[in-house]
Amino acid sequence: MGECAAQVFSNFSPDRFARLTARAAAEGLSIEGPTGTFTHTGVTVTWTYDAAAQTLTIQCIKAPFLPGCGSINSSIHNLIDSCP
Repeated sequence: MGECAAQVFSNFSPDRFARLTARAAAEGLSIEGPTGTFTHTGVTVTWTYDAAAQTLTIQCIKAPFLPGCGSINSSIHNLIDSCP
């Protein structure tokens, strides 16, 4: 499988980004700094956080055939939603 559509989250304050990085670390995901890439269970994800614009862009750029983009993007949303 190739890339999934990029997801952009608006009104993402620096405090919320800090909560996200802590939550991700607790789940074994390494989100450090404003941009980067991590691979977990064969899924490679990239992110860009723009603190000035308060936007977070996350995109799955590589995944095995299963799970599909719907499942991956749902997992990303669940992680984001757990960090209000």
